[in-house]
Amino acid sequence: MEYKNLKTGATFSSPCKISGGDWVVAGMNESKESDSKETGNTIEQEVDEQQQVNQKEVESETAGNKQGDEAYDGITRAQIMQELDAFGIEYDKKANKKELYELMMQGK
Repeated sequence: MEYKNLKTGATFSSPCKISGGDWVVAGMNESKESDSKETGNTIEQEVDEQQQVNQKEVESETAGNKQGDEAYDGITRAQIMQELDAFGIEYDKKANKKELYELMMQGK
């Protein structure tokens, strides 16, 4: 996809989804500029709206990773690995967070 920075006007192409900052899909930018002229919105307002959309997408993606367990959701994979190291428990460094968490809970 082609992306454009609303502040600098710089563009680049990336196969990855870009979010945050002032980056928008280049094709969307052109239509947004014409929409903003019609509605009177400033570029800053357009950036804020895009950031809100991006934030909602990130929140919905991370919501799928939640387990409903506050202790599990409140700790990162790196923190679990640090705890396992402190306890001297051996683990597979390629293991996912859930596996590492279960191993940590068994060792406590």
